[in-house]
This record gives sequence, C-alpha cells and structure tokens, in this order.
Amino acid sequence: MSKDLVDWDNPYVTDADVLPADPGVGWESELASAAWITVFVTVAGGAAGLIWSALAPKLSIARLAAQSDATFRAQAGADAWFLIVALAAGVVCAVVVCGLFGQRGPGAAIGLGLGGALGSLVADRIGFLAEHSTTTAALQALGLHPAGNVVAEIDFRVRALGVLTAWSLASMVALGVAIAIDASRG
Repeated sequence: MSKDLVDWDNPYVTDADVLPADPGVGWESELASAAWITVFVTVAGGAAGLIWSALAPKLSIARLAAQSDATFRAQAGADAWFLIVALAAGVVCAVVVCGLFGQRGPGAAIGLGLGGALGSLVADRIGFLAEHSTTTAALQALGLHPAGNVVAEIDFRVRALGVLTAWSLASMVALGVAIAIDASRG
C-alpha cells in the first residue's frame, strides 16, 4: 500500500478500497469490433483480387501450346504478386482500422487476423474469376476444349498456399507497430 493512499484514521483500508476497480476488457464491444472489422477486411479482399489480377503476369496459352516450359514462370510470378498485394492490403487495412477508426484492442487483432485470412481467400477467388474467361477463350481459340484438368493446371490462381497468410501477418505487424507507437507516447 502506498503512503499517499493510507487512511491514517482507518489503518484497515487497503489500496483496493481506495483505487477504482479496473474495468478490464469490454468483451461485448470488442467482439462487435471484431465482427465489423472482419467484414470490412473480407470485403476489401475483392478489391485486392482485382488489383492482383491486373498486376500479375499471365500464362501464355500460345507458348503453352508450343510446349514451352518457360510459360509456367508466370504462375510463380502470380504468387509473388499476390504476396505483394496481400502485404500491402494487410498494412492498409490495419492503418484504416487503427488510424481512422481508432481500434487497437483485442477486437481489432481478431478482426484483422480473421479478416485477413478470409480476405486472402476472397482475393484469390476474385482473381481466378476475373481471369477464368480469358483462359477459357484462349484455349478455345487454339482449338482446345477446356476440360477441368487442363484449366486447373493453367488457370490463374494462387499455387503457393503459404502466401495466403501474408495479409493476416502484415495486419498483425502493423497493429503491433501502432500499439507500440501509442505506448511510447503515453
């Protein structure tokens, strides 16, 4: 018990009697924050998927028809571009959540982590859908019938599944930096 909080008239008074109770974490509001942040970040996955499909290299169907192995380098490039877009999206989402909405609690961490995972899946699917018709049309132009196995091998999608975690990881790092900056100011 600190000396400035001692009640000399009543020596049985403790710090707990004098100090206000710690309210702890308001889990109701944190779970509500987690829910809307998850939805916000997941919806952002659509925009990230369109950006990824616009920036990433595409598989050359003509080179594939000529049986060139070099054509599959585009698939590795697409994964690299997904990684870059996902990292940027994770940081941007964390900046929006922390900077504009002022959320830095457990709800923000849950929302950014879960939303980043879902946003990555949405981005992958949106990128796939944005390029699927182009792939199918190119195969048909070469006189090939786009069967399921052929399209699955050459279609635009994430192949290195580990890059799907980049969005969540980038969000967590950016959130940690925001919390550390706040702690150093206070």
